[in-house]
Amino acid sequence: MSSSSEWTIVDFHTHIRPPWWKPSAKLAPAATPAEEAARKDRFRKLTDVSILLKESEEADVRLRLLSSTIEGVFGTEGPTDISEIRKINDFLAEVQQKHPERLAALATIDAFSGDEGAREVERAIKELNHVGIVIDSSRDQQFLNSKSVRPALEAAAALKVPVLVHPVGAPNSDALRKGGGTPAYSFGRGLINGAAFFSVLESGLLEELPDLNLVFTAIGAGALIIAAAESEYYAADGVLRGNKPNIYFDIMGLNPSTIRYLVDSLGADRVLVGTDWPIWAPVSRPVLTKAFAQAGLTSDQQKLIAEGNANRLLGRNVKPVRHAAKNGQERLQPTPVGA
Repeated sequence: MSSSSEWTIVDFHTHIRPPWWKPSAKLAPAATPAEEAARKDRFRKLTDVSILLKESEEADVRLRLLSSTIEGVFGTEGPTDISEIRKINDFLAEVQQKHPERLAALATIDAFSGDEGAREVERAIKELNHVGIVIDSSRDQQFLNSKSVRPALEAAAALKVPVLVHPVGAPNSDALRKGGGTPAYSFGRGLINGAAFFSVLESGLLEELPDLNLVFTAIGAGALIIAAAESEYYAADGVLRGNKPNIYFDIMGLNPSTIRYLVDSLGADRVLVGTDWPIWAPVSRPVLTKAFAQAGLTSDQQKLIAEGNANRLLGRNVKPVRHAAKNGQERLQPTPVGA
């Protein structure tokens, strides 16, 4: 088993909101006083970059990829405002420019807005130096096989930047929460993320856009169970493990059993660190080292998941540079496209 000093941590799934953001009660209404208190604490963290930076330093997280989702601003239905989306992406660009040694940004994109979404992908990557994009799994009960999504995905593929496919609330979220509490609500979000995964497999997008790299989340990993059970085409030793190299899953939750399952289903070269900060369990070097050990990962597997796969996906926009660090390790610094 390797020492954790042999790898550093890149967190692919971290959230931040602009200071003018106001939470919507419709997204996840608290069921208990304790949940309400936790929710307020998360909202405080979401708009305070200094908290994220402090926690990253203390946890020895080398690089965080910031995202601010469409759902988080506009909900899961109805029109979006491109001027507000552009404003959010400008904010994210300012944050990453101020802290290039710690933070990079995934552009907020309404993937269901057709050519308008594609134009914002190009602006965010080419002009703002974002390193990828984040899109919602679904909007207005449409999924990624919708014709309206194709322009944004084509733009991401052409620019060779990764796409984080983020969970959104299920249409019956209120009923799920009433019936099973927060876990049931989260399970509904996983359902939508998994359905987005299937919409990609069924659409032929990955065959038509071979440079398109999609990152789904562990909250939707139940889709892999169905994929393996439904047919040989989706079986873990077939399409999922070998023939769809541009589908990735993060390890949101940091559970050793989940990590082991993802590695066994997809291969270690398709799994990466993503925490959903500040919503789910925070990552740190001790926590990740313990989880990797309990999952029985080899040295090579640990390095791939901790940083290697993310580095590969970000290779066009992020390069390793050496500078002073308390642990003597190499750190990542975002660089402009084409640099």
